[in-house]
Amino acid sequence: MQSVDRHDVEDLLARLRTRFPTERYVDLALSEKMRKRTDTPYQPQVLEQVVARLRAFLEQRLPGPVTVSEVKGLAGGSSKEQFAFRLQWQDRNGVAMDERLVLRMRPAESIVETHGLREFQAIEAVRGVLPVPTLRWIDPDGAELGRPAIIYEFMHGVSKPPFDGAYTPKNHFSQRYRQLIYPQFVEYFAKLGRLDCSAAALPAFDRPQSGSNEGVLAVINWWQRVWVEDSVEAFPLLTLTADWLRRHAPAIDHVSLVHSDFRPGNFLFDPGSADITAFLDWELALLGDRHMDLAYFMSPMFSRVDEESGEELLGGLVTRAQFVEDYERLSGLSVDQARLDYYSVFNSWRGAIISMATAPRIAMGQKSHQDIRVGWIAGTAPISCNEIHRQLRGLQS
Repeated sequence: MQSVDRHDVEDLLARLRTRFPTERYVDLALSEKMRKRTDTPYQPQVLEQVVARLRAFLEQRLPGPVTVSEVKGLAGGSSKEQFAFRLQWQDRNGVAMDERLVLRMRPAESIVETHGLREFQAIEAVRGVLPVPTLRWIDPDGAELGRPAIIYEFMHGVSKPPFDGAYTPKNHFSQRYRQLIYPQFVEYFAKLGRLDCSAAALPAFDRPQSGSNEGVLAVINWWQRVWVEDSVEAFPLLTLTADWLRRHAPAIDHVSLVHSDFRPGNFLFDPGSADITAFLDWELALLGDRHMDLAYFMSPMFSRVDEESGEELLGGLVTRAQFVEDYERLSGLSVDQARLDYYSVFNSWRGAIISMATAPRIAMGQKSHQDIRVGWIAGTAPISCNEIHRQLRGLQS
């Protein structure tokens, strides 16, 4: 779509809501993105200003003298700007407190535009079930910190194994790391799938009905709206795929909290013990079908070939057959191949929207701090489109 003047934005948003009805907080995030689209290009944040806003924010919430130090930007991630810092303060009893925290901020436009309350509530919902950072504060609209932001505990660990063997651009887990990490990973995956979402406080999420496909259609609307907002030219394959997804949308048999990016690279582990210390990046979480997460983890995008057996390893960790067997045993939930096939198409379609529409849009608009990474994501478009072709041909044969 073409750029939109400010006075036309509200009319456009009204038409998009009618055409693609989706969750309330998804609409809030996407609408805010469109309202700010005509703002000036992204400017790197001045660290002194970040620290000043952060200190003022914390002084409103903590007693005693507050000291913010050792502030530094964190590498990694494609969608949020992050700073690690040290916080020292005194509680009401005069006890000195010393913490390592992370400030996670939304840039001018993100590769995935989401609402901070959803990420905040998703992390809180899985606390005690999966290892996640302790949440401290949220500024959902950026009124105090300048941009919407979350502050949480700094978690130690690495997302990739130490160098071990031949170089590969994918996560390269040696046999030792596979044996240590995989049992933890699949157990946490199973716990996430069977988490009782009805007991969780998730007011920023619309709860889909089990036995209905209305929640699935709402997610399709979410991403089709993103395509209309961000794309610069028509691409029939994505329109035809959206039609296919609507016609074949399955009912949700069990409502799970879906991470939407649950894979190696989005968890931290101790490089010595290989213990998983934290699962990160819950921004795309939704209530829906566990098969969305399962199909995503099974994507060839994240697999590699075992150097000895020649077998494909999902996420560089495990064979497909072993993973399905372990997941069903640990979760008590079935893995349905038809649903896996469906969500494989969905995940490729979503990936194509991100790479062909959002990534070029924010790069051209100079809206992101991650210009190099955004350019790399745009380059993955042929892979996603090829996967859509391959998957749909396989389902029609």
